[in-house]
Amino acid sequence: MKTKTVIEYILAGVVVLILGGLSGWYFFLRGQSQTSRAGAAARGYGATAPMGNAGNTVFGSGARDTQGSPTQTARPPQLWHVQSKPVAGLAFIGTGKDVRLRYVERATGYVFEADPETGNTLRLSNTLLPKIYEAQLTESGRVIERSLDEVGNITTFIATISTSTPVSDTATSTRSLPGLYLAKNITQIVTNPKSDELFYLVHEGTGVTGVRSQWNGSKQKTIFTSSITHWRLLWLEDGRIILAQAASGGVPGYAYELKADGTLDPLLRATSGLTILPRSAPAGQNASGALLWGESAGSAMALYAQATPNTQAVLLPIKTVADKCVWQSGKELIAYCGVPQTPTIRNFLDDWYRGAIHSSDAFWRVEALAGSAELVYSPAGTSVDVTDPIVDSGGDYVAFINATDRSLWLLRLNK
Repeated sequence: MKTKTVIEYILAGVVVLILGGLSGWYFFLRGQSQTSRAGAAARGYGATAPMGNAGNTVFGSGARDTQGSPTQTARPPQLWHVQSKPVAGLAFIGTGKDVRLRYVERATGYVFEADPETGNTLRLSNTLLPKIYEAQLTESGRVIERSLDEVGNITTFIATISTSTPVSDTATSTRSLPGLYLAKNITQIVTNPKSDELFYLVHEGTGVTGVRSQWNGSKQKTIFTSSITHWRLLWLEDGRIILAQAASGGVPGYAYELKADGTLDPLLRATSGLTILPRSAPAGQNASGALLWGESAGSAMALYAQATPNTQAVLLPIKTVADKCVWQSGKELIAYCGVPQTPTIRNFLDDWYRGAIHSSDAFWRVEALAGSAELVYSPAGTSVDVTDPIVDSGGDYVAFINATDRSLWLLRLNK
């Protein structure tokens, strides 16, 4: 009898242990599944597309009614944190009261649009393209999204999206982002602001080749070759293509205008830690436009302005790099710059490019003709490291990416 009782107790204990083990395994798998889903969601996987018209889906502080019309919302603050998630690229679309800030979310490749006056933020596309590290958008609705494939090749996806904001469920054309891929391993790419032509660099052997083509990659023409592999490209509204060597503090840098026949016309030579921001020449003039450029060596920085090719360059009373500046359109030679509010440290330029250090910037307005600069806005209690700044055609807003976390911000210049 006693033996039978002992066996029953043993069997009961085994059953309890098995049930306990199964329960523990169940909760372990459940926790792992939740962790996996959370990680995938953070990278943009599994994100759902909006139902109905993509333009009626609300993701920001604003709202839309059932007819898709904006409801009344509070005007955003003068310095507006538009998007806290990392952003790959941005552009202003429209003019006047119709101006909107369009941008690409880095994790998903989705295209969004924000209204600077109402705070409404809409998602315009639902084509999932995860891990977009760089994006370019044009006023005509072109979108370039750049990423890496599974073996590390650089991919370049090009597409078109409507420049008008959808306002009803009948406007469904913006839900998807149809496009095509260009050749792999394009290292740098820019678009012609007037015609959407492309100019890009691809690695060949120990150097790079510069190719000019139509938007879809057709009609390719090689117009540039170089043994130097690291360049920054700019295509100005006056048609000029500018090539500047990748900057490094204390290292002499060079910048050139690329002519149609492939020759290089020097803009600046042997400038230490050269960063450059050229401006389009005024309409009807063949001469080059104004220039901003920065010198950098160690912790020392200087910024210069040159109103015309025939005038003397002026040392500005601010210390920053030209990459933190943007020209305003129009006849006046005005630029806006993010300027570090505290002295920079040794090897600032190189460490800043690597993301090893960050600055806390204020905004200054530069008048190139007068060679002057004045403080426009100093963030109170907020630190922003200005990179990729853009200004709208009316000169009312400056938008930029905060290099600290790649979040998107907008500054209203007129209170």
